[in-house]
Amino acid sequence: MAPAGAGASTQPQLKKGALGLWDDAVIAVSSTAPAYSIATSIGALALAVGLAGPAAIWLGFIPVTGIAVSYYYMNRIDPNCGAAYTWASKALHPSVGFLNGWIVIVTDILFMSFAAPQAGSAVLQLLNAWGLNSIGGLDLTTGAWYANYSAVFFGVLCLAFVTYMVMVGIQVAARLQWVLLGLEYLIVLGFAIIGLFKKGGSGFDLAWLNPGAMGGWKALAAGVVISVFFYWGWDTAANLNEETEGATENPGRAGIIGMFALLFLFLVACISIQEVLTPQEIQANSATTLTAFADKLVGQQWGSLAILAFLSSTIATLQTTLLPSVRTAFSMGRDGMLGRVWARVHENWKTPAWGTVIMGAISAVIAIGSTRLGALNAVVGAGVTAIGLLVAVYYGLVGISCAVYHRKALTSNIKGFAFAGVFPVLSALTLFGLAIYLIYQDWTTSGSIAADATNGKFQVIVPAAVVLTAVPALAYAYWRRRPPYFHMPTEAAPRNALD
Repeated sequence: MAPAGAGASTQPQLKKGALGLWDDAVIAVSSTAPAYSIATSIGALALAVGLAGPAAIWLGFIPVTGIAVSYYYMNRIDPNCGAAYTWASKALHPSVGFLNGWIVIVTDILFMSFAAPQAGSAVLQLLNAWGLNSIGGLDLTTGAWYANYSAVFFGVLCLAFVTYMVMVGIQVAARLQWVLLGLEYLIVLGFAIIGLFKKGGSGFDLAWLNPGAMGGWKALAAGVVISVFFYWGWDTAANLNEETEGATENPGRAGIIGMFALLFLFLVACISIQEVLTPQEIQANSATTLTAFADKLVGQQWGSLAILAFLSSTIATLQTTLLPSVRTAFSMGRDGMLGRVWARVHENWKTPAWGTVIMGAISAVIAIGSTRLGALNAVVGAGVTAIGLLVAVYYGLVGISCAVYHRKALTSNIKGFAFAGVFPVLSALTLFGLAIYLIYQDWTTSGSIAADATNGKFQVIVPAAVVLTAVPALAYAYWRRRPPYFHMPTEAAPRNALD
């Protein structure tokens, strides 16, 4: 949906056909950062649902898969790199699309701002594991009083590296993802399989897979929202559709392939970790669960491989989080909903280079400021919850958009009615309902508001502020930029779209 009076040929274009199906699938899996998700979210999941983490993982898989199906059907109609922004604009209203795009961008920035220091912390841990504890009298151990600042410093360097890689070309970024994913997947899966036989923590119980064992509705809601964070990121494949061969089919397929690969890895890893680590050990290492698991499993020397997997995963997810946020902003800038700087394409690299640099710089500034929010573990825990809520919102809006957009075609066949209508709507309503319930619980469990990453009200205010900041941004776009796109009528797929 190009602005009125602008032909497709006059619009900025990204590099066409640069990626194949399996490039997209690798990026979809890398974007969820399996090792990162396991390392940082198993602790939060255990705190919410105890040993029923595997149940939360497979239960959260269902609504997220419904959204993955929504992405597939919407991408078939319009392979636009704006994805969640573009499709909500077409099906519902440009203002709803703007909200969705804004949430995607700000959520990605928030994630990068606390993932970067974690990458820096992993660098320090890896250096320590390899015997390098100081340089020129500077203490590099994680026990130094300035360890958090050192982590942020190294994290910002990692962020600068991935920003450069994303800027110089999508093919370069994809090649790096193949290497990083292969490294982390082999290490994590290898440790997980060994852990199934070694034991040392809790004895396996089928109740771990039973949603009824989560401990009530509050625990169930929290567990599934955290599980949504586990899977978050596969949709990066859709944001790369304009740069992918078979743009109408491959990005959607890649997202679904990625979801099933992730379900397998997350279930095996979660069960293995609970068999090796006690609940107390999981909680004590909530931001470094994977490292603690590997150390107990094979000793600290070989356990350093887990740190390497975590570092690889974090760098991979920084890169694959930067990709969709920049391309969403690119699409919005191309439509006039954001400033034109976001839509500038580098003449040689065919990437939104300026937008990439700006997004990376904003994330770095917030990462530096996050040192004032307390210990890294607390910041990570708050970030997981806040991002899970925001992802539930924009995923849910895509699910609703899919059903609304295909409303004329839903009665054409049973398969289309089920997978482009019922499944997306039920998935969206499930995510909305869980998010609302969790917001209520978090808000009522804290007596006062405090700028503390462990404060329940603060954890609600962060995602609420992200949504609310979209209002003045939208007003500015409407009154100052006056994009023709904003006045485009909503669309509906033809009756034969699902045949």
